[in-house]
Amino acid sequence: MDKVFEHPRQRLEDWVAAIGGPRLPRLPRHTLDYELPPRDLAAQIYVDPALVLGLIHDVNTHASRHLDSGVHSMEEAVLLRGVRNIRAVADGLPQAEQALTRANYRGYLFTCERAIHAACQARRWAWQLADLLPNEVYTAALLRHTAELVMWSHDDGQVMRTIHEMAPEPAYASEAEYVALGFSLGELNLALAQQWQLPGLVAESSEALAADTRSPRSWAVGLASRLAALARQGWRHPEMPPLLDALSELLELDHEATQAEISAGAAEAAALLPWKPVTFAPLLTEGEEDGEARAPISETSDNPYLSDGTAKGGVCLAPRRAVFERVRSELETQDYARSEAQMRRRQGRVTPRDCILNLVVTGLYEGLGLSRVLYAQMLPDGETLAGRYVLGAAGDPNFHRFRVDLARPSLLQELMAKPAAVWLTPQRYQRVQHRIPPALHALADGRSAFLAAIFAGGQPQGMVYADRHRIDNALDEASFKAFRRLCALGGQRLAEL
Repeated sequence: MDKVFEHPRQRLEDWVAAIGGPRLPRLPRHTLDYELPPRDLAAQIYVDPALVLGLIHDVNTHASRHLDSGVHSMEEAVLLRGVRNIRAVADGLPQAEQALTRANYRGYLFTCERAIHAACQARRWAWQLADLLPNEVYTAALLRHTAELVMWSHDDGQVMRTIHEMAPEPAYASEAEYVALGFSLGELNLALAQQWQLPGLVAESSEALAADTRSPRSWAVGLASRLAALARQGWRHPEMPPLLDALSELLELDHEATQAEISAGAAEAAALLPWKPVTFAPLLTEGEEDGEARAPISETSDNPYLSDGTAKGGVCLAPRRAVFERVRSELETQDYARSEAQMRRRQGRVTPRDCILNLVVTGLYEGLGLSRVLYAQMLPDGETLAGRYVLGAAGDPNFHRFRVDLARPSLLQELMAKPAAVWLTPQRYQRVQHRIPPALHALADGRSAFLAAIFAGGQPQGMVYADRHRIDNALDEASFKAFRRLCALGGQRLAEL
């Protein structure tokens, strides 16, 4: 383990092997009443991510022969394993106060708080959607934070502290995660979910590359995790409006009712926590913040593991010429082995088309330091662009639900008429703003961005959009030329399929 933490830029597989089994510290001030009926005992277990993870592992280890697809809820775990085994699992887990140090204790607990908040929100939305098993959605939202909790609990949280120093706000941490690890925490969460046989919805909702989610359940988990990441800034966060739009669409509610639903979910999470909530306090309605007298996580006001309430953009990815040249060489020589292995971890079944597009978007992200990349594919109707792959903007509804009708006159209709690439500077954007479709406006307003139409065999295949998250990290001519060259090369390879 020490070797991995001394050299953090290891392969994803190395991290999964070094982390070992699913073992997290238990929350402080949280106890179980083993005399309760199974359903009530399960409700207590749901409060602690360490218990949920530990019991799923216990069931998979000892009772999997009785199950076709593993355990998905704590009600199942209680019935399958019984009180004696649950007590053994709980007693066998370390306590956070003893297992963690001053360096990582608060960071771990704040992540637990965000996980519980996301889980409560996702479960309420599942009820609204008439989901038959809302506690499965709760479990998935809770365990979507597994990788972050694991990283806080190892090596005094060294990697997570490094990430936080670069990006204090979780919603803007993707670039910092890549700088510190070489991959995102979402990718690590997906790998751990597969390795530890966590419920399928955990893996599905951890997929960071897929743009459009596979089901309303995984979309609810994704939105809940996004909300938990933004909640410290409350309703005034600049990225809260598109999230409210997406949630209003999902629940078929107006904005006022959606905000009321969110506040109710925050109140539910606050009631579960054994301490006074901090990370989502701004979402609580007046009178709900205090509740019963509960001590905060720490009496120390100076807290380096929590945003101060100001939306901050985090770090910028630096271009890495060696990575770009490697990707370009793989496309030129049609060497898709590395890309195929990467894609297989994410989605199982992989086609050569997937491998080519993965190389294009990862080359732009990792090689050119373009920290938000979207590939929108042309749908079979030949008139619609819809988001397919996203890097650097996981959970952002503007990227995940990107969709443009090309039958309507617009800049994108003109772009998709022939193979071309465009550098959309803020000055040029102002001149053509009346021709920008709303979906593109939501991404590019006030930014410098690159756009490219991908063609194969004379037919439009899709569009690539790329920019840098921080507006002050300007694009340049060299990056645009490399962007245009890589997109054109991807089109050439697609034409040969």
